[in-house]
Amino acid sequence: MTIQQEILIRNNAFRVLIVDDVPENIQILVHLLNEKGLKVNYAESGIKALKAIKNNIPDLILLDVSMPGMDGFEVCEKLKKDPLTADIPVIFLTAKVDQEDVINGLEKGAVDYVTKPFNSNELISRIFTHLELKHNRDLITRQNEELSKLNEVKNQLFSVISHDMKNLFNNILFGTESLEKEIEYFQKGEIVQMASVIHDSARRAFSLLQNLLDWSRSQMQSISYSPVSAEIVMLVNQSVALFRPTIQKKDITIDVHSHGESFQAFADLEMVKAVLRNLLSNAIKYSHAGDTIDVTVTEKRDTILVEITDHGVGMSPEQVKKLKQINQPFQSTPGTQNERGSGLGMVLIRDFVEKNKGDFDFESTQGEGSKFWFTLPKG
Repeated sequence: MTIQQEILIRNNAFRVLIVDDVPENIQILVHLLNEKGLKVNYAESGIKALKAIKNNIPDLILLDVSMPGMDGFEVCEKLKKDPLTADIPVIFLTAKVDQEDVINGLEKGAVDYVTKPFNSNELISRIFTHLELKHNRDLITRQNEELSKLNEVKNQLFSVISHDMKNLFNNILFGTESLEKEIEYFQKGEIVQMASVIHDSARRAFSLLQNLLDWSRSQMQSISYSPVSAEIVMLVNQSVALFRPTIQKKDITIDVHSHGESFQAFADLEMVKAVLRNLLSNAIKYSHAGDTIDVTVTEKRDTILVEITDHGVGMSPEQVKKLKQINQPFQSTPGTQNERGSGLGMVLIRDFVEKNKGDFDFESTQGEGSKFWFTLPKG
């Protein structure tokens, strides 16, 4: 066994299934493999092996060829036809050394064979070689899946940037160009209105850029998690203050309910701020003029619970189901005043709450509003 294989065995709880109808053979193999740090299960027939595998998928199978009822060739053939077990390496243990039998076994899908009586060192060497090969194949598969996911993420990011950013900066450029070239033709009220549109577009562009940066860093695992004792009510009030111009313009009231108490959580401040910012932004976006948004902070056993309830447009059951399943950016529906969003907010919320070892969920009724809540560990 190489040093690399020794490290691999130490770092991975590899499971080997022994299939043999002779108890003495099983006993010898179990003892040998346990000594080498492998976890071992066994079955005394092919039928029992196929049943056992469905409950506990092994990393490698040592399969006796000559067994009554169902021989090793038939067992191997069935394993390779099942997508759940097709990639498990199978090593045949056989007293037969006939070349035809060896070829037959390899054609059925086995990766190797060892003749009985076997040499312990040879068997261990072959087992560890194929465990290492399987580990590397699995690693490559996972990396390919991750690359595919990252490629999809990249495409989604480009879509968000090209669509939303372009529209926002078009508003800003059009407004500033109009003011620069034709300001003398505008009334004061028109200038104020245009400045308001420019400011709103710039604010939304900044918020989108902030979410894009946070989310991309999170996806690349480069964002640090630095939990500290955080006063949640203070963070809520700070977040509400950020939206004061928007809620005044839309004539919305935000009430914070905490019964005058200070609730301490153990969490990353910047992540919590991002969660609050996105939840409040959504509540404002889907509220009608004159509505009230309620933010409630309470203590529940070992957690701090934050609930944000709006009385706006709400969502249909189909929209709720879709939103609960989404784990990538999506095009969100416009707000009550046609406010646009990137769809990044919900993904960020889930990701950041999870990183802070909390829970996140929501409920909504179409025409009546929505309630979103998340928990954080107590400080």
